[in-house]
Formats: sequence, structure tokens, C-alpha cells
Amino acid sequence: MTTAVADLLFRPRNVVVYGASSDPAKLSGRPLDYLKKFGYAGGIYAINPHRNQVQGVPAYADISDIDAPIDLAIIVVPAAAVVEAVERCANAGVGTAIIFASGFAEIGDPGTAIQDRITAVARRSGMRVVGPNCLGSFSAGNRAFATFSTAFDDEGERPDSPIALVSQSGAVGTFTYSTMNSLGLGARYFANTGNEADVTVVELLAGLVDAPDVNLLLGHIEGVKDFAALEGLMRSAADHGKPLILLKAGRSPAGSRAVAAHTASIAGDDDAFEQAVTTYGAIRVHSMEAMADAALAFAAGRAAAGRRLTVVTQSGGAGALATDTAVELGLVVEPWQSADRERLASHLPYFASTANPIDATGSLINDVGILTRTLQVVCDNDDTDAVLVVLGNSDASADAMVEALRRAYAATSKPFFVAWTGGSGRPRRQLLDAGIPTYPEPSRAVRVLSYLVEHSLRRAVESAAG
Repeated sequence: MTTAVADLLFRPRNVVVYGASSDPAKLSGRPLDYLKKFGYAGGIYAINPHRNQVQGVPAYADISDIDAPIDLAIIVVPAAAVVEAVERCANAGVGTAIIFASGFAEIGDPGTAIQDRITAVARRSGMRVVGPNCLGSFSAGNRAFATFSTAFDDEGERPDSPIALVSQSGAVGTFTYSTMNSLGLGARYFANTGNEADVTVVELLAGLVDAPDVNLLLGHIEGVKDFAALEGLMRSAADHGKPLILLKAGRSPAGSRAVAAHTASIAGDDDAFEQAVTTYGAIRVHSMEAMADAALAFAAGRAAAGRRLTVVTQSGGAGALATDTAVELGLVVEPWQSADRERLASHLPYFASTANPIDATGSLINDVGILTRTLQVVCDNDDTDAVLVVLGNSDASADAMVEALRRAYAATSKPFFVAWTGGSGRPRRQLLDAGIPTYPEPSRAVRVLSYLVEHSLRRAVESAAG
């Protein structure tokens, strides 16, 4: 049975770095350094005709000299030597190869002809090819860091979350990954597909949909070569109950031209893409920041039972702004129709508002008990499907307020988001460390909350239908 490309790429038994340098600072030396540094447990080999060892790893003049099955070859030679390297890897029975070098279809006709030769080798031999013009992949669980990205220069611990992130653009992928890290999130699987001479973002994500250690799928797409395969990915993600968040470039004619210059991709019919997202319940975002924000929203694993949002704030103005955005996005922000409103009033200053949004006023800064008691009532309220707390500055009272938010979050299973604007940023970091989805601006929190609500309600309907 043929091994799926996702298994070869993310769970390789043996890896070879083809053209490996003895200098770990060089692009051609980094993958070997990362494999060793991060503790990859499989076999590691190097192809370098001038050495017997490279960075302490056995080196060979030709890949056919290696007496072990190679699941993954990382090809780090210059563009002019890539085709020969691909052919040698294919002849040696390599499962999949990653090509870092640029200078192929993205530069026009001369490069396209060379890239077509790579595609032909892949089709003839059955060896899968990731790239060219890409920065590789990693799998956190297997420690298979097959990349030259500088995002891994720092040896510090990184978050490991049950998330798969596959991006056609290397920069978009690593920028999003780094932003996720700053939010306390990691990626269990990451890949950059570049020009997609063979393997695509869609294929890799489809190969990870049923992975038990993946709960959330993120993809950046520049071109859609096989629309049926994209629809199949969306359908499969929905069937498995896993949110699929997609960032697609090329919405405008100018954007489509930029896509062609970057990875030689054809952006495709954006209206058809949008329709597929709607039909299958995927989530489309329009920026790297929004993708990371959405990942934070879904990573908490909570579902909303309805659209009714209760907003709690220390600022009536900020609450009004958050409410406008929420209503525009299809959420319901209405006063409660229950005795809880009277109960709430007993905990608030006489000049506060028990309408929704609930304006607890700036008094909660000096009396954090106001926030604690308000959130107890809010989380228990039957007219509330999700909670958004909008705060700002308040560094002097932040520790007590953060603790109140932690307790409230732990006491409910409802989606519970915080927007904390201004100040030192320390309270946001504390809340993120506690696993609470926290954003620096209310509109960002509301937008991704709307994605979560729509996905929750769609899942509920599908589950009820059997």
C-alpha cells in the first residue's frame, strides 16, 4: 500500500539532507542542525560527496549508497542542481522530497520548463514532491524539523497545540505561526508548499483531517488546482467536526497578479471559493492576524448553544462599539428577559446599566468584587450563550481582575472571551497563559466569536440530522 504523503512528510522513519552543509548557520546546514537539536529519533543521513560526516551525521556521495529506506529527502542544493537531485532521489525509492530552492515557475517560462521536469519525475516514479520555492515542514510530536526557517533559531520551548497549519507561502505560514506562539498556541504539524509542483495545501490538510492529535485545521491558499479536492477537504473537515480556517489570496485582479508572481499559481474563481466555504461550513479569514485570532477562539474547544451574546464592560462607549460589530455579524445583543436582571442590579452601582451590554462602570477598578459578582450572574444566565468582557488599562488593579476572570472562565462551559485594550499588555499575557481567549481590541474578539457561533450552530444542526 502506498504511504500517504502526510505520513511520509510528518512521520518519516529516516531522513536524508541532500546537499547538507557542515555550517549549521547556512540554509543548507539548518535542517540537519534542527533535526539533531530538536531530537528527531529516526535515522538521519547526509549527501555530501566531499565529506564522510556532516555535523556528526554519516555522509554519502550518492543517495543510492544509503542502506535504509528513506521516507523524506530534504533537497538543499542550488536550483541548477535540483532536477538531478530529484531524479536520484526518485531512483533510490525516496518517499517524498522537499525542495527549498527558488527560480522555477515563479520566474516565468524558463523556470516553468524546469519545474515541469520535476513534476514529471514525481508522476513517473510515485515519489511525492513538496515545493519548490518553499521552506519545508515540521511535526512537533515526531521532532521532524525539515526546514530552514529562522523561526526555530531560538532553542526555547514552544507551545504544542493540536493544530495543523499548512501554507502555500512560507512567510505567511511562519508569520502566522509566530503570532500564534505569542497567543500561547503552537502547531503540531506545519508545512509550506511553495510552487506546488506536486503536493498542495489541500492534499496535506486532507491527510491530517482524521489525525487524532489534530483538532483544528488552518490553511493559506494562493491557487486552487483541483476544486473538487478542495470541496472534499471541506466536506471531510465538516464530517469530522474539525474547524477548517482558510486564508485565500487573489480576491482582486491585482491580488491574482501578485499570486502568479509569488508561486506561479492561478488564484481561481473567488466567488466559487466563497460559495464552497458557505456550503461546507469552513471559515474564511482575510489576514494572518485574523487566522491567528480565529485559531485562539477555536482552540479553547467551546461551543455556543445560540447567538445571544452578553457584553460586560467598564466602559459604556466600548460596550456600544462591541455591540455594533456583534449585531453586524449576526449575533444577538439584547436585554435579558429574566429576574437575573434584578439580581444583577443588586451587585452594581446605582448608576450602572443592567441592560445588555452591561456597564459595570469604572467602579470595578476599585471594587473588583463588582466584576466577580457580575460574572457569576452572567455565566448562570439562561439568556446568555456567549460572554464578552471588555476592559482596558487598569494595570494597578489587573491582578485581582485577572483572577476574577480566571474563576469565571473556569466556572462556565460557554464561550468566554476577553478584550483588554491598552495598558502594559501584562493582563492580556496573564489571561492568555490561563487559556482564556483574549484580544487587544473588542472588534477582533467579536469577529472570531461570530465564527465560533456559526460553526457551533451548524454542527448542532448536522448532529441533530444524524
